[in-house]
Amino acid sequence: MTTTEPTAKPFRNMPPPNLTDPYADARTQPFWDAARQEQLLGPKCAQCGTFRMPPSTFCPVCLSRELAWEPLPGTGTVYTFIVVRHPLNPMAADYVPFMPAAIDADGAPGMRFISNVVDCEPEDVRVGMPVRVVWNHVSNTLTLPFWTPV
Repeated sequence: MTTTEPTAKPFRNMPPPNLTDPYADARTQPFWDAARQEQLLGPKCAQCGTFRMPPSTFCPVCLSRELAWEPLPGTGTVYTFIVVRHPLNPMAADYVPFMPAAIDADGAPGMRFISNVVDCEPEDVRVGMPVRVVWNHVSNTLTLPFWTPV
């Protein structure tokens, strides 16, 4: 498997790129494969329908090992966020500020994505703000979902 180095910064307020490979295992590979195709999937229990992210070995509700991947609409709501204004490494100075956030995914009750809000000013991000997914093609093996205001 070959990877490419990250290219120019595709979004305003994105975090510094530090991964070029998803480091997936058999349980998470479907998510990364779909992301490369710009499709958002949510893992849920095939027995009781409970969404869970990350896709754990056992369902926390019914203890089933069966997992299904549900297509999601690619929209959600900011549950919480922070604004990172100071780079931990001087080489990341061009990437601040950025806004890591927990996003409640529409169509997947109880499931949250940990990602970043991009392409907006830090002052504009709010808890409860509607967002939609945008895709950052970091390398030929890694595409990350970011979120931008609707």
